[in-house]
Amino acid sequence: MIESDGLLLHITEDEKFIDYVIDVFESVYPNRNVYFVALKENEEELKLVHSQNPNIVKGKIDSDEFKDLIKSINRFKGVIIHNLITEFKQEVILNARPDVYFHWMAWGADLYSIPVLSRNVILAETQKFLNSCRSYKERLAGEMYNNYPAVFNLLYPFFYAEKSPLLIRMKCYRKIRSVSTVTPIEYSYVRKYISHKIKYLPFRYITIDQFYSENEADICTDNNFLIGNSATYENNHVDTFLLLQRCNLEDKLLYCPLSYGDKKYRDFVVSKGNELFGKKFVPLTEFLPLKDYNTFLLTCGNLIMNNIRQQGMGNVIMSLWKGARVFINEKSPIYLYMKEEGVLLYKMSDLENMSILPDFETLAKHNRPILENLYNRNRVLNETSDLIKQIINSKIA
Repeated sequence: MIESDGLLLHITEDEKFIDYVIDVFESVYPNRNVYFVALKENEEELKLVHSQNPNIVKGKIDSDEFKDLIKSINRFKGVIIHNLITEFKQEVILNARPDVYFHWMAWGADLYSIPVLSRNVILAETQKFLNSCRSYKERLAGEMYNNYPAVFNLLYPFFYAEKSPLLIRMKCYRKIRSVSTVTPIEYSYVRKYISHKIKYLPFRYITIDQFYSENEADICTDNNFLIGNSATYENNHVDTFLLLQRCNLEDKLLYCPLSYGDKKYRDFVVSKGNELFGKKFVPLTEFLPLKDYNTFLLTCGNLIMNNIRQQGMGNVIMSLWKGARVFINEKSPIYLYMKEEGVLLYKMSDLENMSILPDFETLAKHNRPILENLYNRNRVLNETSDLIKQIINSKIA
């Protein structure tokens, strides 16, 4: 059973899905969670977290609020780190006593930034742009990562710099007791490349009821395209554009979400999109609230995620639920995971056969029961309850 006095500390930043995290944890473990949400640089208020939960502590990472929490870290039964990529969270882990239980919620960048997993995730045309932006030293390091065996890539930072970001994260990994990954397949990466001692505890950042509508037949209506999920290189936008040039797009619009990520890369994608497709290309540079985004997705009957690393899982599930044709790079863990579960989705090479693919209603009828089973709220709450029990009932080895 869950101990009644076991407080949990969550450390995260101001991101759009943290409201969901708070809702789920409060549903199964009410009033026993404290959420430190780091304010972004030059921001005085939270922009994306709207929850009014009284246990939210907001502040800059150098604030008294954050320092007081860290000083009292031993009063918490467990500390849940949402996304390990940020340095201040790594410092919390490294400076904590050995008996503090750390659970890692892996988002993506924090897992795929280790060289052995970051190799070959950028396709040719995107790599050309990346090379043009890099210094000679950075390009040389990149070539070493891509051309040498995986074991060298894992060991390289130890020789390259004593205080390299990877070396620091490797020290953090030794103090982490358990992890949640977006797909189960990614846990095999944790075991293989980080540590087989870290335990897997499922947590899903999505419940399917988020996509329910008053209209049960809430299915895609138009054949427009949605390409990628952000202004990040791993979306391989231009490589995707060149594939689309070989397709009969007719009067379809190409929407491209670019509301966050790298500004220079965003400008590059916008420029290439306008050059290749003219008025058919529509960059989305402003963040849309979830309700508005759900409605907008009904106009996009084709989703393209040409990512080799896991990214944009929310977009994939929302689009599948609405009956969209979802095209994913076949090397992606999302593609592998969804295929294992029986979801009907497509490889990038299937773009040229769009005209013979099933319609939206057929796809929704096939995929919705599978998604309902994987992401129904009861399952998510039960898994979250199990995660909490594992943390607060743990014994220090």
